[in-house]
Amino acid sequence: MGMRSAGKPANAVSGRRQTGGVPAAPDGSAVPGLSTSAVESAPASSGSSAVSAPSTSGAEPSGAAPRLRRAKSAPRSLSRRVFVTLLTISLTTIAVFALALTLFMQQRLMSSTSAELANEVRIVAASLNSSPSYLSTLKRLHLDGTRITLVGADGDVLYDSDIDEATMEDHGNRPEIEQALKTGRGSADRSSSTLGEVMLYEAMRLADGSVIRLAQGEAGYLAVLWSLAGPVALLTTTGVLVSIVVARRESHRIIEPLLEVDLDHPRRNAQNAYAEMEPMLERIESQRQELKRQVRVLADNDRMRREFTANITHELKTPLTTVSGYAELIANGLVTDEADLRDFGRRIYSEAGRLTSLVNDILTLSNLDEAERSEGEAAAATLGAREPIDVPRTLEGIVQRLEQVAARAEVTLELACEPAMVMGVPRLIDELAYNLASNAIRYNQPGGSVVLACGVEPAEGSAMRAPYIRVSDTGIGIAPEEQGKIFERFYRVDKSRSKARGGTGLGLAIVKHAAAFHGARIELESELGRGTAITVHFPVQDLPELSA
Repeated sequence: MGMRSAGKPANAVSGRRQTGGVPAAPDGSAVPGLSTSAVESAPASSGSSAVSAPSTSGAEPSGAAPRLRRAKSAPRSLSRRVFVTLLTISLTTIAVFALALTLFMQQRLMSSTSAELANEVRIVAASLNSSPSYLSTLKRLHLDGTRITLVGADGDVLYDSDIDEATMEDHGNRPEIEQALKTGRGSADRSSSTLGEVMLYEAMRLADGSVIRLAQGEAGYLAVLWSLAGPVALLTTTGVLVSIVVARRESHRIIEPLLEVDLDHPRRNAQNAYAEMEPMLERIESQRQELKRQVRVLADNDRMRREFTANITHELKTPLTTVSGYAELIANGLVTDEADLRDFGRRIYSEAGRLTSLVNDILTLSNLDEAERSEGEAAAATLGAREPIDVPRTLEGIVQRLEQVAARAEVTLELACEPAMVMGVPRLIDELAYNLASNAIRYNQPGGSVVLACGVEPAEGSAMRAPYIRVSDTGIGIAPEEQGKIFERFYRVDKSRSKARGGTGLGLAIVKHAAAFHGARIELESELGRGTAITVHFPVQDLPELSA
């Protein structure tokens, strides 16, 4: 009985309130259903045109796989992604705004209806308190769309404008009735998910302790939303069109600085670029500068290679021509004098020795070049393994080998050695010091001196000590503008590059590469007419421990 009577008032009120244009299906779910179908119809139609149904023939066209691969490998468009993002944000904002507006309007309607219902219940209560008979007054009272219920102090229903009070259950436990009995006034609202509306209740206690209650139905959230479907659809359509235009324009404006980047001059874009682009532009600029540097290095290497080829051709051709000429004279019997024959033989021997020295120096440079491009075992296989080298002993051996050369040049050789050890390739260290010493003798003056020194010194930027080799002379000196060039291949200090002083022109180039192979730094000090000092500073050595 209770459940049956509770449903009747809702049906009665629903019958009067449906005149507002809200349709209802037999199962009460018409409003949600219509709203859902309206929303789902657009995606369904658009999706059906965009995605084709799978083929039922079972045969795939021969070009389908290549087309699929091309589609997968197509680059993503940043402009399209920005456009879709902006459009999605705009549509989401419109949808949230529409839902929030609907909720606001529904709450305003409920608030307005509650206020009107509260005024009406006060008027009805005042009328009943002044009336001798509550029932007769209530039967004459007609309020459109409002249900009137009189409940006794014990909770029994004494009168109801829509339902026979005899069939109704006790109302003493209704929130608005309990509140009215306690405080004199009560209010409540209850939603009906079936009808899609909200019932508003206002109750007031009368003078005799009974309670008069007025009830009125108000449209629920979905009903309000459906009633606003036309304006919301118009707003949404307008918003979509505006969003498309704005999103397309803004996406182009966002992408424009990226499209205007000048990769040849990245720093010129700094003023118009985004702050997030600056690291990328700086990286591009640094890579560009590095590429230019590498191009310059390659150009310099190519120039040096051409110069080296031209020089080596000239250097090899000269002694070969001399040897060939003298040999031809001797072979044709044109040299009959014994003294001339011995002189020609001496010259052939001298040129052959110079040619041998030149070939040896070229091979040494070639091995050094190859070792610089290799590492570890490959470099050791080319030049030899590293081992501890006693530098003073090496310099002593060089002095002994150059004593006669120095004597012929009237140059004095001196040693100023302190204990020093280098972990390196013995042949290279020997050739490094030998070339420095022979150059110092060759470009010295009669009565001059050459000092070969070695020892250890404080390492640069470290508290440890590192070895060095220094060769100083009292020779002709090197002009400041020449000092940066003397380590070039086939370069000679004198402008004419004369061979009167002997040598192959590769000695100091070998010194530079040998020092670089050992991680050493070369320091040059020279003054015209006073002499030159070249110091090779080695890094701190990691020498193996010697067994006792």
